[in-house]
Amino acid sequence: MNVESISETRGTSDTAMRRTAVFVFAGLLLLGFGWVVQPRFKPATVDSAAERVLFPALTDAEKAASLEIIRYDDELATLYPFKVIKSGGVWVLPSHQNYPADAKDQLAAAATELVDLKTLDEVSSRATDHELYGVIEPDQEKIKPGMTGIGQMIEIRDASGSKLARLIIGKEDKQSGVGGGSRRLRFVRKAGQDPVYRVELDTSKFTTRFGDWIEKDLLKLTPWDIRSVELDNYSLSAVESGGRLEVRQQRDEKISLMYDDKESSWLLSSFENFPDEESLDSVSVELQENEEVDSTKLNDLRNALGDLQIIDVARKPAGLSSDLKAAENFVNDVAAVSSLQQRGFLPLPSGQILSTEGQTVIGMKDGVEYVLRFGAGTTVTDPGQADPEQGNDAAVESAETTARYLLVMAQFNEGLLEQPKLSTLPSLPEENEETKEDSKQAEDVASDEGKDGKVPGNEKSSSDQGLTAADLLKQADEAEAAMQAAIENRRQVERENRRKQESFDEKMAAGKKRVEELNGRFADWYYIVSDEEYKKIHLGRKAVIKMKAAPAGDAAPNPKPPVN
Repeated sequence: MNVESISETRGTSDTAMRRTAVFVFAGLLLLGFGWVVQPRFKPATVDSAAERVLFPALTDAEKAASLEIIRYDDELATLYPFKVIKSGGVWVLPSHQNYPADAKDQLAAAATELVDLKTLDEVSSRATDHELYGVIEPDQEKIKPGMTGIGQMIEIRDASGSKLARLIIGKEDKQSGVGGGSRRLRFVRKAGQDPVYRVELDTSKFTTRFGDWIEKDLLKLTPWDIRSVELDNYSLSAVESGGRLEVRQQRDEKISLMYDDKESSWLLSSFENFPDEESLDSVSVELQENEEVDSTKLNDLRNALGDLQIIDVARKPAGLSSDLKAAENFVNDVAAVSSLQQRGFLPLPSGQILSTEGQTVIGMKDGVEYVLRFGAGTTVTDPGQADPEQGNDAAVESAETTARYLLVMAQFNEGLLEQPKLSTLPSLPEENEETKEDSKQAEDVASDEGKDGKVPGNEKSSSDQGLTAADLLKQADEAEAAMQAAIENRRQVERENRRKQESFDEKMAAGKKRVEELNGRFADWYYIVSDEEYKKIHLGRKAVIKMKAAPAGDAAPNPKPPVN
C-alpha cells in the first residue's frame, strides 16, 4: 500500500470517528435534556411531622359544617359541583333543592381523611407541572379548551364559614402505589399554592353520588310487617275543554291481597274488573279452578318495597298537601299544574292528585298504609366519577338510567290493626228479697233470740223453720261472699278489657304519629326510581295470578290417531 492510500484510509477513519463522536455527544445532550425536563420527585424539604400537615386548622372532623366537591368531566367538558351543608340544624343537599341528607357520618368520614393529612414529599414547586400531575384547579375561568390534568376540588368549612381545608386532588402515583382498596398515593396541592405533594389518601370518601348522601331506605318499612297489597291499575288522560283541563280516568283492574302469617301465604281478598271504558262501575272476578295467587311474585314485591331506593328527586310545587290533594286555587296555577302534568300526575276536580300509571297501596300491621302513585317515565344521568376501587383516575363514562316519577304518601287504616278481643262482662248474682229478709232477721235476733231457739215471727215453710240466728247470719255471709267474688271477677274482666283497649289505643296513636312523620318526609318531593325498581312494585293480573301446577304424575293424554 502506498503512502497516498494510507493517507486516504486514515482520512476516512478520522471522518467516521468524528461522526461517531458527534452522534455520541448529541445522544448525551438529549439524555441530559430529558433528565432535566422529566418530572422528578424531590425529597421532602420539611423535617417535623407538624410541618408536613397540610391543614393545621382542621384538627377535628366534628368542626366540618359543609363540604363542597367540584369535579370535572373530561368527556363532557363540564364541571359538576356537589355540596352538603347544615342549614337550620338539618343536613341538606343544595345541588338537589335542599333535599335532606343523611350526612353526619359521611361528612365526618370525608373530613377525617383531611385531618392531620401529611405530605410524604414535595414533587414539584412549579405551576407549569400542574397539568402533568393533574392538579389544575377545576375553575371555569381557569380551564382552557383542550386542557387536560384538571383535578378534583375538596373544600371544607366550619359553622362560621371559615375555610378549614381546600385541596386539589390529582392523579394517582401508580408506580409508587400503596396497599390495595381505595387508599393510594395521590398527587395533590393546596388551592392557591403552586407546590405539588404526594400523599396517601382514600378518595372514595369524597363521593358525589346522590345515593351515598341520603337515607337509602325510602319507605322505612319491614317487609314481614306487610299485611295487605292493593294493585289499582288505571290510567289518566288530560283533554282541554273550554279552556280548562279535563282529566279522564280509565280503570282497568283492582286486585286486593292479604298475607296470612299463620299459613305464610298470600290470599286474594277481591278482584275487580272495569270492562266499560266510559264507566267506573266494576265487576267482581273469581279465580278459575286452575288459577291461584303467585306468592313468589308477591314475596318479591314485598322484598322490593323493603329495599326501595331512589336515584333522584325534584321538589313539588307549593299548594299540595301531604295527603296528595291540591288546594282550591291550585288548579288555576298554570305553572303548578304543568309541573304535575310533565311528571305524569293530574289533579281531579275533587282536588285529589292521581297518576297516569295507577298506584299500589301497601298496608302494614301498625295501621300505616303507603300509597305509591306512578307517573311518567324519565331518564337520570349520572355523570360518573373516578373509581378508586378500579384504580382509575379518569371519570367513569356518564350513564343514563331509565326511570320513573313516583309520588308517595301515608295514611292510617284502623282496619289493618288486630282488633282487641274484649271479654263479655260476667253478670252479678241477683240479691233476692228472701236473702235480704234473712239478713234483716238475723240482725234483729242476734241479741234477742227466741226462748225455743227459733227466730220469732218466722213464717217460712217447714223445711226452713227452726233456723237460728246463726244459720241466718251464715247464709247472709255466704251470699255476701258470693256477691263480692262476683264483683271482683267482674272488675278483673273490666281491668283486662281496659288494658287491651288502652294497648289498642296506643297502637292507634303510634300509627297516626308514624303517618305524620312519614308524610313530613314525603310531602315536598317527587321521587324518581329506576325502571328496574318500578317493574318490581307495579304489578298486574298477569304477574300475581298464575296457572296451578299439574299434580305429579298427571300427564296430558296422548291424542287418538285420526280415523280414516
